[in-house]
Amino acid sequence: MKYVLDASRHGKAELIEGHLKMGGENPSGVKIDANSRYLTRGGKPWLPVMGEFHFSRCPHGQWEEELLKMKAGGIQIVATYVFWIHHEEIEGRFDWTGDKDLRTFVRLCQKHGLDALVRIGPWAHGECRNGGFPDWLYGRGALRTNDEDYLLYARRLYEEISRQVEGLAYQDGGPIIGIQLDNELTDNAEHLRTLKSMALESGIQAPLYTVTGWGGPGGARIPRDEVLPLFGGYPDHPWEKHTNPLPPGPHYFFHPMRNDPSIGSDLFGEKESEIRDLDDIDRYPDGCCELGGGVQITYHRRPVIDSDDVAAMAMVKIANGCNLLGYYMYHGGTQPLGELSTMQESDARGNQLPVRSYDFQAPIGEFGRIRDSYKSLKRLHLFIHDFGEKLALMTAVYPDIRPYSVEDTKTVRVAARMDGDSAFLFFNNYQRLTEMPDKERVQVELRLASETLNVPAAPFALKHDAYFFWPIQMDMGGARLKYATAQPLCTLREDEVTLYVFFEVAGVRPEFSFDPVSIADVELKEGGVEREEGVIAVRDLRPGLGCLFTVRTVEGEVIKVLTVNERQSLHMWKGQAFGRDRLIACEGNVTFEDDALHISGTEAERMAFAVYPPVERALDQGGLSLLAEQEGIFQAYKPVLQSREVEVTWKPTRDPSLHASFFEYLFEDEGQKGTAPEWEITLDPSAFVEANEITLVIDFVGDVAQAYIAGPCVADQFYSGVPWMIGLKRFREILANEPIVLKISPLLKKSNIYMPSRPEEDHQAEIRDVRAEAEYTIVVNA
Repeated sequence: MKYVLDASRHGKAELIEGHLKMGGENPSGVKIDANSRYLTRGGKPWLPVMGEFHFSRCPHGQWEEELLKMKAGGIQIVATYVFWIHHEEIEGRFDWTGDKDLRTFVRLCQKHGLDALVRIGPWAHGECRNGGFPDWLYGRGALRTNDEDYLLYARRLYEEISRQVEGLAYQDGGPIIGIQLDNELTDNAEHLRTLKSMALESGIQAPLYTVTGWGGPGGARIPRDEVLPLFGGYPDHPWEKHTNPLPPGPHYFFHPMRNDPSIGSDLFGEKESEIRDLDDIDRYPDGCCELGGGVQITYHRRPVIDSDDVAAMAMVKIANGCNLLGYYMYHGGTQPLGELSTMQESDARGNQLPVRSYDFQAPIGEFGRIRDSYKSLKRLHLFIHDFGEKLALMTAVYPDIRPYSVEDTKTVRVAARMDGDSAFLFFNNYQRLTEMPDKERVQVELRLASETLNVPAAPFALKHDAYFFWPIQMDMGGARLKYATAQPLCTLREDEVTLYVFFEVAGVRPEFSFDPVSIADVELKEGGVEREEGVIAVRDLRPGLGCLFTVRTVEGEVIKVLTVNERQSLHMWKGQAFGRDRLIACEGNVTFEDDALHISGTEAERMAFAVYPPVERALDQGGLSLLAEQEGIFQAYKPVLQSREVEVTWKPTRDPSLHASFFEYLFEDEGQKGTAPEWEITLDPSAFVEANEITLVIDFVGDVAQAYIAGPCVADQFYSGVPWMIGLKRFREILANEPIVLKISPLLKKSNIYMPSRPEEDHQAEIRDVRAEAEYTIVVNA
């Protein structure tokens, strides 16, 4: 079936400028602003990528390392909550030290060229106790309103925050480009207006002021033109009351709706029959602050999130017109323990969360572990960095034939973002927990302003679970690419030549179709060039690190095109190294710091790397010169790594056949009598001499598991069928003298719990295996 996308039927939304009460210049005169369709920076369209990372949920000694991981993953803006209860648990006693040092965190963002968006509350939610309100605040006025008593305390909080971020606003040369006011406030626009005024009066300023726009059938009520409403969507809803599988979600479909009232529906309910966007939504650019990088599990709902669940949703969000891509969470964390209570969210509506873990199944886990979703998203972020200026100008266009419901798995899901004759064409054949069949003989008719294109020239098979996009009428330094059946990844400028990097998508042979009017010559070593009616087609390519062809334009410009395979695209990095921007191909985890490469991994083979453009000087690893070998157009290197197995022993110390209820178990460390079985785990801490991190991998069956070291609970997990991973670096000193004590409660059949695969009968607490995985980091200099 041919799907028709007609740009002429979808007029571009009117561009409104100067109506939003925001914007600001830094001391260099570079202004950040917003119009009705996109953000701008330095007068140019700006489509940034934002990731949530809560500083007070991570040891401050690891902040810098984790921020560098975020930057290498393509994050440009770091969003973070200020949880009031973390800083003023006891009335009148503010604490901004150690893990609560907001100022140091923001300055680290600045040090590494990251922008910051601070979510200042006063109410946050964020699965924190009382939504972040201190216990003592209750009874001090009508909370989250313009009640004078409440505003007295809220103003005091803002003044404290202002002192912490003094001089760090973008207008002062700092990194803070945005402030979020409150969170999920759906029905009090005047209160949001008051909070903005209070923030400004307190000295908290930024170019952009945001609020969450979801909730209710028509979105939140916001003060018109004072704030940017940002939206979101999650691959699963652990806050739902029931324990049944969810129906197919709307976030894997191409549609223009921004509001998702299911977010926070445990707090304010939803009426799906009346779902719509804000009445004046076209006055604001489409952006999100809570696109699920994963989900936090609750006691009664324990979904397991896959990499594709996250990456497909992010691509669809971009296709639908999103011009600010913000993830919640991008980096997981650990709930701190307060002086008076835990910081866990537990409420009468049935949401019971882990006491410590806020891992969120995020691209970077609570202990800093890189998940597959990180690398899947990195591909999209590399593209947005290099093509976002053009993409921001494009509006979403949908075909006449679209899925008739969320249960429709047969109709092809296709959409485009278009601006004049240029476009990106998006396909999605992935739906979480849904069998999506192959779609045979798929072809799209694109009716552009000046011509009609059939893409591709011959119909193709859209494979199950595939999701990707192709460029249409892309200007490549004067060469006109009519279309390609490969996904653009990034560009790299080298001297006077621009390299365009693409990757092969599932089940489709790469083909590049150029306008012959713009092309003088094509040179390639492998593959074929065919001159057909109206096009010059490059075909029969073998994607890899050497799959390169060169195009010379009629104006004499030269461009290069590299096409890698899909696996290589997941392991491609881009950053400043050895004196310039370079591409790094590496299966390990890469960060860029001080013009050097930092590569982390568990084995030398996965830490091998390749560099492009080639480095003229010898590369050095800890005083050892590395030899280069040619791999395609890249220089390939094999680092030297001294690794060893980390010895782990474990034994039961309390009878595993003992039973305990969830609540007896949960509060055992608070003095209540418990009968949960226990195990003692010890490991050789000397392994930290070489290792940067040691991860304890625990394969267990049970209900709730908690790990204790020298008394306090340091980590916990609700069983969901996947191994529990605990990073031990933050405990390395105490582990020299103390074992890890593990407590696990049994999984009972009567427990009302949803998880993808749970035992059908009662299951005693059981540890099947425990092992330690050492991660090493090498530094490579030139």
